[in-house]
Amino acid sequence: MIKNKNILITGGAGFIGSNLVNKLLYENNFVLVIDDFNDYYLGKEEQLNGIVANYNHKEDYNIIKGDLIKKSVLEKFDYEIDIIFHLAAQANVRHSLKHISKISKNNIISSINIFDYALNHNIQKTIFASSSSVYGNPIYVPTDEEHPKNPISPYAISKLCGELYANYYHLHYKLPICTLRFSTVYGPNGRPDMAIRKFFDLIYQDKEITIYGDGEQIRDFIYISDVIDGLILAAESNDSSGEIFNLGNSNQISINNLVDKMYKLTNRPKKVKYVNKQRGEVDKTFSNIEKAKKILDYSPKINIDQGLEYTNSWQKNLFHSR
Repeated sequence: MIKNKNILITGGAGFIGSNLVNKLLYENNFVLVIDDFNDYYLGKEEQLNGIVANYNHKEDYNIIKGDLIKKSVLEKFDYEIDIIFHLAAQANVRHSLKHISKISKNNIISSINIFDYALNHNIQKTIFASSSSVYGNPIYVPTDEEHPKNPISPYAISKLCGELYANYYHLHYKLPICTLRFSTVYGPNGRPDMAIRKFFDLIYQDKEITIYGDGEQIRDFIYISDVIDGLILAAESNDSSGEIFNLGNSNQISINNLVDKMYKLTNRPKKVKYVNKQRGEVDKTFSNIEKAKKILDYSPKINIDQGLEYTNSWQKNLFHSR
């Protein structure tokens, strides 16, 4: 476990970032958050403020609001950072189809600026958050890290570009950097546009769930605490620099099966409609995580049934508190 370090988390107000902030503060690290707090979805700032409420500002943490495509943001602080977790990105495949220039500029330029900063400040380890979407529609499953890359959305392309730059900085400048390809992450405090949170929300509102395509798409869902464990293991490892790892649960489930489980958990009448498949959506995500198991000692602990129970409990309370 990382302890007593100075840590920079970009996108620290987001779903994964805020959970990582919570974990690292608890372990007596100083955490610096940079986030642009954009209006893509509301509630991020309040969520982060709730996490840091029991800690001392400037002593245990600091929060900087800023856009990482501007290098000047990285000049606003004077801390000796040990580790960087670069999580900041404009997510959502469907959103990226409509905002190609914005997604590309935000996700690629911000990554280059972070890699430059890490290089110029002798950062001990930088962790870059990528996505299993870089594989596109897989030729075989489960997909290992050597699987051909064929991204089919601007978001996935931006993540692959970030990976290529991470590799460039490692090979040419010996930057100690590691890339993690996340499968579909879910859990309490998930983004409102994420499938599981959105589906639970619709179920509790007694509204129809819309499924794109026939619902037989395969997903490898990974619970948030397992992602946080993987991030920390990658930062701690002496053997992770220059490497790429899949982080998933290595279990597959169809969207139809997922929705059935959710309705069974909530004990609500099933209301589902099917519409045409969306561009940019892959048919399968199913990650081979043997490399992460071997090198990082990564081992996901929460299966989909447990994860749905935890998420449902949180979301049920959220719904009734409105």
